[in-house]
Amino acid sequence: MNLKDKTVLITGGSRGIGKAIALRAAQDGANVVIAAKTVEDHPKLPGTIHSAAAEIEEAGGRALAVQTDIRDESQILHAVEQAVEKF
Repeated sequence: MNLKDKTVLITGGSRGIGKAIALRAAQDGANVVIAAKTVEDHPKLPGTIHSAAAEIEEAGGRALAVQTDIRDESQILHAVEQAVEKF
């Protein structure tokens, strides 16, 4: 599947596998929405939605960081609205 000019919403994208998927999608030309709870670095788990978005943009991709708790439907809807507005 070609991701060029598609928008993907990655949950848990601030670190680990989610961030790796986000970076790969950006390499393939996707606009990437990082939707996760982490907005501040944890002493043992570095990485936030903002640092992940910055990495994507530094690599030439387009990113949007939206603090989102996927257990809350209104926050998911907010993330989608933000993505539609930006991309």
